[in-house]
Amino acid sequence: MIVQPLNLSKVNKNVQDLTVNKLRFGSVGLLGRTNEIETLQACADRVLQPNQETKEMIMISGYSGTGKSTLAMELKKRAISKKRRVAFLASKFDQYQVGEPFSAILEVFGELCRRVVTMNSNAEEKSSICDEIAEQLCSELQDEVHLLAKIIPYLGQIITSGVNNSPPDASNLRTYLQQNYVKSDARRTWLLYAFRVFTRIMSSFFQPLIILLDDLQWADVSSLEIIELLVSDTQNKNPVMIIGCYRSNE
Repeated sequence: MIVQPLNLSKVNKNVQDLTVNKLRFGSVGLLGRTNEIETLQACADRVLQPNQETKEMIMISGYSGTGKSTLAMELKKRAISKKRRVAFLASKFDQYQVGEPFSAILEVFGELCRRVVTMNSNAEEKSSICDEIAEQLCSELQDEVHLLAKIIPYLGQIITSGVNNSPPDASNLRTYLQQNYVKSDARRTWLLYAFRVFTRIMSSFFQPLIILLDDLQWADVSSLEIIELLVSDTQNKNPVMIIGCYRSNE
């Protein structure tokens, strides 16, 4: 096993210099993983500190069935125990959807929006968290905010300006993204920017924002690019942690 702890907020953000915490697994599960758990908890403690701008990324590699995801979920217990507005979100890439743009990313973002909608419906205050998020998104993205709502589930319920922005059917989403964003450099650049804006705003309401992405060996290139952009976004002043799990033999 090799562990290389590094605070991404304090390093050069060039691609060739981007290093992450790496945990490599052999053939056993969580048995005897005390050192690995301590390393993960140390990273979590940094992003859980109040008023921090820390960005952390952890890569966990190993064979299938060695407990990578289970180990990563240990962080959820620690984060929730802090009793703050923490968002721990998890998704995975699918081997049967290899090449589908942003599949796990959009699922995570959609779950985050669903939580916001739920919180808003349960809130007693007249001040709506949906209104606050919608105002900030519209301020940053202007009229094009509805384009983001077309691909992120539940975002349309947050953007309450009357725009008809139902997301495409799942079976058509890949085609929609390929035609409108992946094949167009200008639109793709805008989408990557919009994802960063979305993350900045959401991470200001949920601190820290922790994202677990499993089976990265099946991720598309665009997803890997946005992961790198999110953990190296110097304009985001809020704590963010991304945990990636992948099979080292595939």
